[in-house]
Amino acid sequence: MSIKATWDVYDPEGSPALDSMEVHAPDDVALLVTRLSGLHVAGGTLVHTKRPEIVSPYSGEVVPDHVLQVLVNGGFGYVHFHSPEHVSCSPVGDPDSGFHHYEYTDFEAGSGLPLPLFTRLLTEFLATAERPTCVTWRNPD
Repeated sequence: MSIKATWDVYDPEGSPALDSMEVHAPDDVALLVTRLSGLHVAGGTLVHTKRPEIVSPYSGEVVPDHVLQVLVNGGFGYVHFHSPEHVSCSPVGDPDSGFHHYEYTDFEAGSGLPLPLFTRLLTEFLATAERPTCVTWRNPD
């Protein structure tokens, strides 16, 4: 099982870039969290390779049936999980975690997870390819 991770990097001295890695093991998850915590890193997208693909009703293209949008900011890890079973949801997080906008989604205040729990969530997703159960999820209003 593996996760394909991509994220945006904005270097004030250069052009925006896309970085990526494939995650195969818990040690890779820890490395991913470290890389997502970089100074000029914006949010990213995670896709599990063992989940099915579907035809997008919007584009007609074959796409993953799910996506995790992720962000690390201010010592918190943020997640939005999108799938046919769970539409769009985010975890109940630390009330002190702030709101953050990413190009593809908004991470609501109070949805940020302490980094050890964020790492555990990603490790569980790697192992199961399902929405992690180590957090309580809420659907958007």
